[in-house]
Amino acid sequence: MKIIFGEQFSLKRFETQEDHKQVVSRSVELDIVVYTHERAVIGIEVEKSKDNASPIRARYHASILDCDLSYPGEKWSHFPEMYVVFICEEDVLKTKRLVSHIERYIDKQEQFKDKLHIIYLNASMQDETPLGKLMHDMMCNDPDDMYYEVLRKRVSYFKKQEGGKRTMCEALEELITEAKKEGENIGEKRGEERGKLIGEERGEIKKLMKLLLKKFPNKNFEWVKECSKTQLEKIDDYIFLNISYNDFYKLIHS
Repeated sequence: MKIIFGEQFSLKRFETQEDHKQVVSRSVELDIVVYTHERAVIGIEVEKSKDNASPIRARYHASILDCDLSYPGEKWSHFPEMYVVFICEEDVLKTKRLVSHIERYIDKQEQFKDKLHIIYLNASMQDETPLGKLMHDMMCNDPDDMYYEVLRKRVSYFKKQEGGKRTMCEALEELITEAKKEGENIGEKRGEERGKLIGEERGEIKKLMKLLLKKFPNKNFEWVKECSKTQLEKIDDYIFLNISYNDFYKLIHS
């Protein structure tokens, strides 16, 4: 993150494979979601296929993060600075540049300050800059040829050391087994799972709303129905904290 955003970058927390489920629309599972101390949110995708790094997909990812990280009645000025970053194997945008920053402008002049920033990194363009070296390491198969020690050590563990090899083999076997199972009667299984998931989510929401009404009488909890899975987990974790409604509300949506 410091290589991409500069030394001023301040990490608060991050999640890998963060799932943003949508009941009636396309769900999104982001490779990494980063939250900074300045309340910026950065959704990151690493893509080998240029088809999966479409500008339309970047737009959709930003919209899903906006929906999941906002709440009814929130002031527009409180919406976080939002970044969507695609690290691509190919030059998806055909710019012949290592990094492309996409912003919106009014009549191609003044910046339209909607707090949305889209960044495309092109790993096929590698140079001697810190970012160029990072792209080299992202594409490099041999850890001994990598510039950055953190990546070199981690990739070396999975490729060369017995513990790492065993972990990778077990993970691969598990993926193969899961793929075989999923291939059996996949249409019926997906339908059953989707119905079960929706039912479980509705049941969990009803249970949480009952608890919240007991904790904070006379409050409107319709916003709970719009919460993401991560936010519902936060409600479940924090519901017994001895805090005010406003503090609880902010905690769930932080």
